[in-house]
Amino acid sequence: MHAPATSPEPPKPPRRNPLYTRLFWFIAGAGLNYLLISTPFKYLRAHSGLPPFAISALSVGVASVFFFVWNLLVNFRTDSRKRDALARYCAAVCLMWLLSSSLLNFLKSFDARHQFHFFGIALDLDVVATQFFLSGLKFALYHLWVFPVPKKASPTGGNSSVS
Repeated sequence: MHAPATSPEPPKPPRRNPLYTRLFWFIAGAGLNYLLISTPFKYLRAHSGLPPFAISALSVGVASVFFFVWNLLVNFRTDSRKRDALARYCAAVCLMWLLSSSLLNFLKSFDARHQFHFFGIALDLDVVATQFFLSGLKFALYHLWVFPVPKKASPTGGNSSVS
């Protein structure tokens, strides 16, 4: 007797480009990041006597700590060894915190009195500008250095990287 013929599995739909998916979540995270920086900034400016740099550093720190914990516990997926990626991740978080705090403090030192309302909510343009100016560096730093997209294997079995 012959074994019953098994039908081959239907072809799987092509996976979305992981870079585009990461870009989508990066943009979604920017909205949350805005709220995590602007809300403490407004509160500390109204209810504390801290100098502007301390307020900027603490506000950016709230967002940094939230995303550090979130990414470490939920999003920490990489083909690199965990301890190597963790060291790069900690270095990137510290660098971006320093750059963001400094830039936000610098922008807050000028009061141009520009306002932009989005659905009746006044946006803090200094926070938006800080994110905008650093977004390219931040995206490249995290997505190309800290959590690089895995290289696809070539048909010969090696990596498809080109020197």
